[in-house]
Amino acid sequence: MDVYTEQLFRKRKTPLEWLLQILILAGCLGGSVVIMMLFSALSPEYGTMGGALVVIIIAYFAFKYQWFQQFDREYEYLYFNGDVDFDRVTAKSSRKRILSIKAADVTRFGAYRESIKSNVPFDKVIDVTSGYETENPLCFLVVRHRELGNVLLIWEPKEEIFNDMKRRVQVPFEA
Repeated sequence: MDVYTEQLFRKRKTPLEWLLQILILAGCLGGSVVIMMLFSALSPEYGTMGGALVVIIIAYFAFKYQWFQQFDREYEYLYFNGDVDFDRVTAKSSRKRILSIKAADVTRFGAYRESIKSNVPFDKVIDVTSGYETENPLCFLVVRHRELGNVLLIWEPKEEIFNDMKRRVQVPFEA
């Protein structure tokens, strides 16, 4: 029986990301005040400069808004018969493939714990978890990828994906 399912969830923002968003907003407001002060010093009457001022401030906010949206991330797992694609969706508009794996390429599979990272050196560690407490199990996969090398992937599959993956992976599940 074929199993196709997808899982999408929002990534929790870290305190550093919240701080960066606040700094971007403060910089945007401060930059707008500086632009307004600069134009008022150059042209006290705001004649034709007023229109240019409005255009520059709108462009400035639009540019900063693009930076601001980079912190709005979601992860999506697309699962089909042991093949999993991991995508990062930024601001609900931009999608980037992080990794594609096949169950046959998995060298280790199990319940995630911090000691996994220290046992073997990995060329790349990819964390595609939400950061929230969920009912989904926190798991890891170790995959030998032809471009990325030895990859440790930390993820939280829903029950349907988890059970089918346990059935298809050739290595025993590490509890």
